Amino acid sequence: MTPRTPVTKLAEPDLGGNALIPKDRYLSREYQERERQHLWPRVWNLVGPTSDVADPGDYLVFDLGDESVLVTRGGDGVLRAFHNVCQHRGRRLREEGSGRAEMFQCPYHRWTYDPDGALISAPDADDFPQGDPTGCIGLPEVRCATWNGWVFVNLDPDAEPLEAFLGPLAEHLDPYDFGAHYHLVEDISMAWACNWKVGVDAFNEVYHVQGIHPELLSFTDDVDCPVDILGNHSRFIFRVGYPSPRWTDELAHREGYTDRHQLTQMMRTIMEGAGLNPAEFDGRPHDVRPALFRARREFGERNGLDYDALADEQLTDDFHYFIFPNITLNISADHFWFFRHRPHATDPERMWWDFQTYVRLPAGVDPPPRPERVVCTFGDGTEQKLHLALQQDAAAAPPVQAGMRSSGFTGLFLAYQERRIRHFHRLLDEYVGS
Repeated sequence: MTPRTPVTKLAEPDLGGNALIPKDRYLSREYQERERQHLWPRVWNLVGPTSDVADPGDYLVFDLGDESVLVTRGGDGVLRAFHNVCQHRGRRLREEGSGRAEMFQCPYHRWTYDPDGALISAPDADDFPQGDPTGCIGLPEVRCATWNGWVFVNLDPDAEPLEAFLGPLAEHLDPYDFGAHYHLVEDISMAWACNWKVGVDAFNEVYHVQGIHPELLSFTDDVDCPVDILGNHSRFIFRVGYPSPRWTDELAHREGYTDRHQLTQMMRTIMEGAGLNPAEFDGRPHDVRPALFRARREFGERNGLDYDALADEQLTDDFHYFIFPNITLNISADHFWFFRHRPHATDPERMWWDFQTYVRLPAGVDPPPRPERVVCTFGDGTEQKLHLALQQDAAAAPPVQAGMRSSGFTGLFLAYQERRIRHFHRLLDEYVGS
């Protein structure tokens, strides 16, 4: 039987306590240093898609704070990872991004390493009183593993295996088979003026939908949103196809509809996109979701998209997963968004928000060329390329960071529906200390 992602609400552990989340962990350089020492070196960090290092000679460089890791695919086909730093005088060998190289030569003094990390040449090698460094010095290796189409690294040589770190997440996400079915089509790294945890928090709850995404209320349910804790990780299921309880008759009247149950223009657009005629459902909104399920399966069959491993709910709803400590996945049947929230190397009030879009292609269809990676800063206009909801999320982050500096604010006062944030901070305490 084909394994399926669990789609029903799961039992939750007791997260314990309702204390404020102290604001200092978003502002303090001391707390940033504790994260640098005790969090980032001990967790499995998602580097990028295996498609970036699919063939011998491919490499991928990943920066995380003041660390940089070089992942290579050797001539033997083996994937390896190294500290991206020349052992002569400390210069980084490659800048962040992906590419191809038969060897890695330091631009400063031309020390050269092979894809296995060994130093194979150094100018004037006989000039070193310690002896010829070639053959006895190499790039320090970093633990490396792959799962579901992605490369992970861990700076701790004694860390638990990736499979143990992922825990129940694999059962939930393996049926998507990301590496086989989805292909990267958009790649943006955007500087945000906030702590990296502001980014994590923003995407770990739907309580904010009523505030900054009110346009979503007419066709999505932000109230009855199942939340599940999955070991180190978590998820919620954002249901599409009927309005939020917050979409009242009053709001509907204000937008020109007779009542909250009348199909809105956005809901009609979704239905038409699935091949349904909205006129056949006027006054029967409770029939929309079953019809969407059937239409999506028929669409897959017509277009060579294999949905056999996906439940009906996965064909319409947003299955939203968080991989501790800093990865967010917004997954739909035909595409998903990938967010990575990275700390700035020196400033606790700045971060890098990495955004990627992956699309599902029918079997046998060649994937598009890898998109160029865009490096930018929020506010330079690049954000206009993003979906409206993501523009809104990005714009909301800097004012949150600014407000935390106020002497009138002590810490985060969380609602029950924000328990993914509490779970995230509870795990931070286990790594960093409270």
